[in-house]
Amino acid sequence: MSERTPSSRSSLIQSKQAALRKEPRVMGPPPDLATAARGSRPRSTQEPERAVSDVKGFLFIVAGIIYLLALFSFDPKDLPTWAYLNPTDTQNVEPVNFIGRTGAMGSFYSLVLMGMATFLVPLSLVWFGVSKIVSRASISGRSWLGVALMVLTGAALLDLTGINFGRDDITPLGGGGALGRLVGGVVFYNMLGHVGSVLVLGTLYCVGLIFTTGLHPLDVLADTRANLPATLDGLRSWWQLRRSDASEEFEEPIAPVIAKRTRSKATPSAIGASTATVPPGAEKFEEQALGLEFPLPEPKIIDSSAPKLPDANTDKPPLSEVWAKKRAQKIEQTGPAPMGSLTERYKDYTLPAMDLLSWPDPSLAAPADPAELREMQDTIVRTLSSFGISVSKGDITRGPAITRYEVRPVDGLRVNRIAQLDADIARATKAERINILAPIPGKDTVGIEIANKNKVVVPIRELLEDDLFQNGKAKLPLALGKDVYGKAIVADLAVMPHLLVAGATGSGKSVCINSIIASLLCRFAPDELRFVLIDPKVVEMQAYANLPHLALPVVTDPKKALLALRWVVREMETRYQIFASEGCRNFDTFNNRNRKRASESRNPAAPAPVKTISVAAPDPMEDESAPVRMEMRDGGDPDLVDSNGEWNGDALPPSRPHRSQEMVIPDTMPYVVVIIDELADLMQTAPADIEGAIARITQMARAAGIHLIIATQTPRAEVITGVIKANVPSRIAFQVASAIDSRVILDRKGADKLVGKGDMLYLPPGTASLIRSQGAFVTDDELHAIIAHCEGQGKPVFDDGGGESSPLGGNSFSFGDDEEEEEEVSKEDERILEKCLEVIRQEKKCSTSLLQRRLGLGYTRAARMVDILEDRGIVGPGEGAKPRDILVRLD
Repeated sequence: MSERTPSSRSSLIQSKQAALRKEPRVMGPPPDLATAARGSRPRSTQEPERAVSDVKGFLFIVAGIIYLLALFSFDPKDLPTWAYLNPTDTQNVEPVNFIGRTGAMGSFYSLVLMGMATFLVPLSLVWFGVSKIVSRASISGRSWLGVALMVLTGAALLDLTGINFGRDDITPLGGGGALGRLVGGVVFYNMLGHVGSVLVLGTLYCVGLIFTTGLHPLDVLADTRANLPATLDGLRSWWQLRRSDASEEFEEPIAPVIAKRTRSKATPSAIGASTATVPPGAEKFEEQALGLEFPLPEPKIIDSSAPKLPDANTDKPPLSEVWAKKRAQKIEQTGPAPMGSLTERYKDYTLPAMDLLSWPDPSLAAPADPAELREMQDTIVRTLSSFGISVSKGDITRGPAITRYEVRPVDGLRVNRIAQLDADIARATKAERINILAPIPGKDTVGIEIANKNKVVVPIRELLEDDLFQNGKAKLPLALGKDVYGKAIVADLAVMPHLLVAGATGSGKSVCINSIIASLLCRFAPDELRFVLIDPKVVEMQAYANLPHLALPVVTDPKKALLALRWVVREMETRYQIFASEGCRNFDTFNNRNRKRASESRNPAAPAPVKTISVAAPDPMEDESAPVRMEMRDGGDPDLVDSNGEWNGDALPPSRPHRSQEMVIPDTMPYVVVIIDELADLMQTAPADIEGAIARITQMARAAGIHLIIATQTPRAEVITGVIKANVPSRIAFQVASAIDSRVILDRKGADKLVGKGDMLYLPPGTASLIRSQGAFVTDDELHAIIAHCEGQGKPVFDDGGGESSPLGGNSFSFGDDEEEEEEVSKEDERILEKCLEVIRQEKKCSTSLLQRRLGLGYTRAARMVDILEDRGIVGPGEGAKPRDILVRLD
């Protein structure tokens, strides 16, 4: 075969180009513009055809670019939860895909069907568009056949060769998708084997490429050889120009650079000084130009697991004395307390001393071994590199329960690829359970959290003596625990304003509740804070039965829990009525206002007057739209009342029957903290009523100084309903059995990866970032010592029905307004009620149908009797067709 000369080869190319100009091309590269201009018709006859061709080309290019953008920015978390074959169970709030959720769904199903071969489709569309605009080539059926052949054979080749370009996260069926597995892995492989299938499919791929592009391989090779020398000369000139510009920008000689790098390698402190004077990018350029590689500095190891030692400063006053002085100053500013009030009763109350709590043995907390931590981090880096993930080492932080290893991925690496390898990392590190933070909030690194073999206890005394608890701005500080960096987690219940604590049995939930109660007992006196404890499990809160801080006895019967919650609702409403009468908006404004008013207007030597409001409520049988008559005594406004103490207005007829209810307005009010230790038992008793009472409290009680803490060991959707979750933003999750339980508590996964024994995730108010921490631990001996100190200073004063000694505004623990009921119920109804009680005592049950049969009453009268008995707290709420529970002993 004779060798072709360059002149004959170029003439052959020109002849082929001339032939292509004579005949409209199907596909191919744009012809030479000069020859095309010489062989073209006059412009006036081509303008309409050119415009149509340009529009079609533009549409092809736009469609291809949109398709490419959707593929390059594809993230499985952008798919809707209802999407078929969705590989993830989480959904991004805002899609990261450039084309939105439509682009995510289109990309996903394309990748499932064709694998990585789907990128050939948008590239072919862009090629068609460019050819249309430049050379007005027509897109025939042969071109589309070539695209289909390329996609089909390319998917089959990717499946046979196992090539996936490291994108296992976005191609669930392999690099070739479903088509590649069917055509390559089933049809061709069974007929021709591996080698024969690759040869045949490769040939077919080349045929499809020729059909699509319209280019002959010999023409491409000839053009490449002809243009190769000019291309190499251009690259060589560009490289020389770049080196000359770089040498002018960095005038520092090479020898000082090497000397500087040697010094920085010997002394780590010199690293920052040597690189501080070099412009950004200079160091990287010098290393590449010199062909040198310098080791990165060793990652920092932070050991925050060891507990803090007792403060050696003996001049520092005890915490109880500091708070006692603040309390004395507050009482002095307010003035003498009224007789019988809580402030007067507990004026000499002293807070528990910190000596009642103990420090842990320092020898139990062994320091971390740096060599062991670095070896574990090396194992993590090697495991990731074995899966094609390149990362650099970051800091290592050892906390009380877990150790966080930070790795920094290279640019262009998706962090969700690391998150998908949690099981492989757990296997390599032999860890019981790991959790991956991708990325760590506020950092550019990914955190891999592994449980420590020896967990360190976080004593509650360390948190109570922390400066954040002592001098913080929290109004209701709660000592919760320590995070992985050793920082104390002190929450403010007044800001939360309510808290949900959930976790499996033995995970640390009860210890967390005891730590919260202990931190409040060490901070507040009985006249500053009151507890309402609901303990359906009976044994958890019996130790607090004699606390002077209790507003009500500890409720252990689930049937009476609803009555306790109704009492809290009535207390909330009473406080709001007092706020309205005093012109205050919330709890803090009321307490501060009364304190200022008392210090300015009262004589310390004289007893403080008690201000009362008499509210004349309309009779329920009369028109409810009629106004309410108000009387103010003991300091009332003279412009609002006449000489007889009556309202100065004619809105209420003098003959209108009314009832009066007096509310005592105290100088200050205490906080009320309601703690429910097991919500699941209450939801089984009366779910609708319990949910409604909790919703009412959580929606409105914050401004009244009433806060709710709910705990449960059964985090199901039937227990923690959507209404409760919507009104309780702050949550603490301990270890749970499954990711479904974690979603019920936190609306995301994570609690199922905890290791138990106090390991928890805390969701602060006003943020969506979870804080992993080790919960505070208080022993039974420490708890009993605090309770004994509190009990030794007074007995609890329960709300007994509105006397002067009533601590919370005069609401009775019977949870019924007996005075109103007495006036509404006639004497005839009272006689019927006595007969009803006798029937209930004999039958040991109560229902409307039972009273109808035994007493011959109509349905309306019998139902009214049952409602009156429920309001008086004698029978429980209705549960469908079941008889009502009897809440009192009728013997």
